[in-house]
Amino acid sequence: MFERFTRDAKETVVQAQVEARALGHDFIGTEHLLLAVAAVPGDASRVLAENGATADALRAAVREEIECPPLDAGALASIGIDLDEIRRRVEASFGPGALERGRGRRPHRRGMIPFTPRAKKALELALREAVARSDRHIGAEHLLLGLLRDDKALAVGVLRRSGARVERVRDSLSPAGSRRGRGA
Repeated sequence: MFERFTRDAKETVVQAQVEARALGHDFIGTEHLLLAVAAVPGDASRVLAENGATADALRAAVREEIECPPLDAGALASIGIDLDEIRRRVEASFGPGALERGRGRRPHRRGMIPFTPRAKKALELALREAVARSDRHIGAEHLLLGLLRDDKALAVGVLRRSGARVERVRDSLSPAGSRRGRGA
């Protein structure tokens, strides 16, 4: 499938790795693909920006979406939960730093970072978008459309959090919408 990717789509996949690493993640999720689409110059990033979803706005929305609020040890202690004891037991069973590993903050290995199942599905849906439009290649606009087809994907939640309307972004990427955006 990657052989059908345009240069901007290939750059987007590479940028998704950069975005994942910058967030300390050892996986590429839909949120990283969305950040990459916004960061790589082209029609897809332009449509996002025109809808208020700039790369910076999306990065802030991703951080808000994935940040876990710190646990309040005092509040937990008031209901009989000893956070330090839980941490000690978990680390005794699973090793030091076990609680942090589940948050995707492990050190990264070199090379390609694996895609999550949802991100893989978005890539498959990008192919379907290209086929449905009778396009011979898969561009960043197809990647964005693929991301937007899964309402449960973190990318869609992030896009909404940034203030953009998913339907409007989709419409802007339609063949008629993209011609409108170019003054046709």
